[in-house]
Amino acid sequence: MKRRTTLHTLVGIAVLGLTTLAACKKESADPMPDPTAPVAGKAGFLIGKVTDPQGRPLPRATVYIDNTVLVGRGAEVTSGSDGSYKMALVAGAGQWVAKGFILKSYNDRVYKILLDPENPDSFSEDEKPVRNFQWKLTGHIPDLSLDLYYGGTAELLRDPNAEGLNDDENIEFTFKPVGPLIDGSAGKTLTLKAKRRYDSFLRDIPIGRYEISAVYKPTGEKLLVADGWGDLEYKTSVVLDFLGTEASYRANSMGIGYTNRR
Repeated sequence: MKRRTTLHTLVGIAVLGLTTLAACKKESADPMPDPTAPVAGKAGFLIGKVTDPQGRPLPRATVYIDNTVLVGRGAEVTSGSDGSYKMALVAGAGQWVAKGFILKSYNDRVYKILLDPENPDSFSEDEKPVRNFQWKLTGHIPDLSLDLYYGGTAELLRDPNAEGLNDDENIEFTFKPVGPLIDGSAGKTLTLKAKRRYDSFLRDIPIGRYEISAVYKPTGEKLLVADGWGDLEYKTSVVLDFLGTEASYRANSMGIGYTNRR
């Protein structure tokens, strides 16, 4: 009798083990959650994700809301390590617009960079709003009434003593990256010209450190360039950074002086 009980016990343990193993196999076969799956909205909250230029989760980004009637900055939150954020909305306050930015340290400067909204439309608290954002190196900011871009701006400053050179559109500037761009990616050499005469700006340049040179295209003459907001020491090339948050109205900009006077 004792031997029979022991045998039944062993058989029971074996069956339980096989059942458990089958259950484990079935559980492990279930698909893992997709981190790129769309975020589901929730009434009373603003929910979304923030990604970097490569589409990876971007932590420590700031997302805030503006009311479309009572204009002024409302509540704000910071994205987590997975790039996600969640913000409670005030009931009955009308329509809101979500905006975002990051503060990025680069080459001993701090830059404030606006984030690109996947959906710039306004929303109310009962619409289960989802608003995702991405940090973009270049591109036009959604408000088409403004000539604003995610990239940096270079202001072209002609030497008053230069001979001619009034046709900005015929001067070609070469921007050669010195080290990685602000997002850590490798930049590429750019050749840029003003779009039209008297438009002394080069817009939407990926923020980075550049070695800059210039040539007057009609004659092929190499021009001298300088830090237009600095020492104005003209050379065949100059290494420049964009200004950061230390410059209130010139942030994300640089000045390039140029001349043919030697």
